[in-house]
Amino acid sequence: MACWTFSGCSDRADRSRRRTGRGAIAISARTDGYAGPVNRVVRVGVVDDHPSILSAVSAAITSTDDLVVAGTGRTLHDAVELSDRVDVLVCDVQLEGHAEGLRLLDIVGDRRASGGSAAAVLLLSGFGRGSLIRGAIERGAAGYLKKGVEVDVIVEAIRTIAAGGTTFRADDLDASNSAPRRPSEREIDVIAGIVRGATNAELGGALGISEKTIESHLHRLFDRYGVLSRTELAVLAVNEGWLADSRRAAT
Repeated sequence: MACWTFSGCSDRADRSRRRTGRGAIAISARTDGYAGPVNRVVRVGVVDDHPSILSAVSAAITSTDDLVVAGTGRTLHDAVELSDRVDVLVCDVQLEGHAEGLRLLDIVGDRRASGGSAAAVLLLSGFGRGSLIRGAIERGAAGYLKKGVEVDVIVEAIRTIAAGGTTFRADDLDASNSAPRRPSEREIDVIAGIVRGATNAELGGALGISEKTIESHLHRLFDRYGVLSRTELAVLAVNEGWLADSRRAAT
């Protein structure tokens, strides 16, 4: 599968693209202030809660002359701690059963918005879900790769990102474009309550709406996403990363 490597990252509402060889897309420049390290060894952090993947990616980085593993971890806390002392942070989207990679992007984005520095983030995932990919792109990920790719592909993606570019695979971009729309903020509140095990009455009381309105939200969500139960809806929400924002607000 072709990999689309972007030489830079501009505002998504105003992208000026030109076609290059072998189906690549080049974008003129980044606008988030990250220029990447120049003529020096790139410091890389790796965070994954699967020891075998953490080890394999770290070993591939260590085998190069231009990249160095500056730290590893297995949790969101580890990723946040590493993000201000490495150039590129390679992080699993799903940590400890939640879409913590998306939360990491929010934290990194807030740090940059307040004038701080933070690593460019390359997300790895065992999932090709369009909503996760879209969420990663919207939050400013520098790249997104499935864990099934060769480690050499990950290493080359790190180099591209360190130079100020971004890397996404063509099929992931297609999946992102065709992903079902994200639930509204009110629907996210309802789903978050379901994940916590709240009843319709409890949800209505917490949100200041009637049980009937809660039922209406659930019927629309079931129909839209093709699920048949509250449990299926909760699992879908967790897997798609829809609750990343609500989890962040609660902390």
